[in-house]
Amino acid sequence: MKDFDRAGHEVSAAERAALERPQLYVSPHPPPSMARLESSRLLRKVNTIRMMWKGSKNLLDLIHPELANRRWNVVRAGGETIVTVNDADFARHVLQANPDNYVKGRLYEIIFSRFLRKSSLTMDGETWRQRRRLISPAFNARAIKGVEAIVARHVEAMLGTWGEAADAGRPVDLTHDVGELAMRIAMEAFFSADMGEDPARIGALMDKVITDAGSPPFADIMNLPAWIPRRSRRKAMAWLDELDAWLYPLIDARLARREAGEAEPAAPDLLDILVHAKDAETGAFLDRASIRNEVLTLFAAGHETTALSFAWGLDRLSREPEWQDRLAAAAAEAEAGAPLDPAAARAVPLLPAAYDEILRLYPPAFSIGRQATAADRFEDVEIAPGTRIQIVIGMIHRNPRYWEAPGVFDPERFLPANRAGRHPFAHIPFGGGPRICVGLALARLEGVMVLARALPRFRLAPDGPPPEPVGKITLRTREPVTMRVSRRG
Repeated sequence: MKDFDRAGHEVSAAERAALERPQLYVSPHPPPSMARLESSRLLRKVNTIRMMWKGSKNLLDLIHPELANRRWNVVRAGGETIVTVNDADFARHVLQANPDNYVKGRLYEIIFSRFLRKSSLTMDGETWRQRRRLISPAFNARAIKGVEAIVARHVEAMLGTWGEAADAGRPVDLTHDVGELAMRIAMEAFFSADMGEDPARIGALMDKVITDAGSPPFADIMNLPAWIPRRSRRKAMAWLDELDAWLYPLIDARLARREAGEAEPAAPDLLDILVHAKDAETGAFLDRASIRNEVLTLFAAGHETTALSFAWGLDRLSREPEWQDRLAAAAAEAEAGAPLDPAAARAVPLLPAAYDEILRLYPPAFSIGRQATAADRFEDVEIAPGTRIQIVIGMIHRNPRYWEAPGVFDPERFLPANRAGRHPFAHIPFGGGPRICVGLALARLEGVMVLARALPRFRLAPDGPPPEPVGKITLRTREPVTMRVSRRG
């Protein structure tokens, strides 16, 4: 490993090999082999408890590393049957071919119900379909068009601070900067105005609530009886109360306007759209609590996953100087004297392709869970009611059955000519089927704009070894990520 210096951290051959290994996460203390586990019932029980305990701190430890070489694995844990999936056909069966048989299930209740209550993230069946109809207008083409200028302005503000860091020769706190960027975009997109210092305070509260929710008590993961003591969530509930004290007055003011007969504004923000959304089939509006639940769901999930994609992706690009130069040149060639707007950025094929490659290697939602409500079958897997299905997106995205040299960063995989024939569920960073993420267009807008505006102006260099992954609700880094930037000539 080479030394760090003011120019950044040079990637050694050993580090390059680690970057390009097929799997992102390698446990320092791996479990016994699947063959050993299959030969001993006692060992399986001991290992289940061990993995569940480790999983309460890092959910990636719940995934046996040998799953990388299997299409799926079936285990019994905590009184449940769990099928862990590393197969695009199986994922398509659960998420698209037979989605009504698979609900979010118990684990989603454990993680989300106290914080988000009843929202589109946790609902199922007809209740979910009705809610999805109501929230979809907040992310349609008109709504996304309305936030394009907001995204561009806040990206420029972040890059202004990068220029100052470049001139001073100091690293940028990438985790902080992209978190604040995503938060400020979300704040203005939802609530019309930039909220001054509130993004820092609200961002910190959101981060603490999401972290707590993503670390469910060990007793809950093991499905132990209710009388078994659980870790207290009193602090998390206090943080949530503080969020509600900030959010409810904003909602109430909009509801008061609607009830006074005011129409939806000509240029609505996302909260306006939710407040005025009326179900075409029932004529119902969202009530106050439902608006709160959806705002928190969309706000928390959207800003955090987008920020994580930037932290992982820009750090990886800092270690890929040749790709940086190619992307910077492609964007600069298209600029014609002015920074690219969203439409022009999307028209440079390598830019959206690069963001897709970032999402392939580092999907913020690295796993999707479902629970069977009725008996089903996929190939030779008998699926009984209550069976939990865990689709490991992070492994499917690096599965050599679908991807050549899966650990290598190569945006050309996503150029239109190279997509032909690829399994449609080999790349599912936003999920798939009817429950595909409603906010994907906004996330892509932000991702492409960051690449289009940052890379022609700055050269990125790493400021340390690659981040270590930690699985919470999302794919986080163990420590904040820093990076060196310098102005391009």
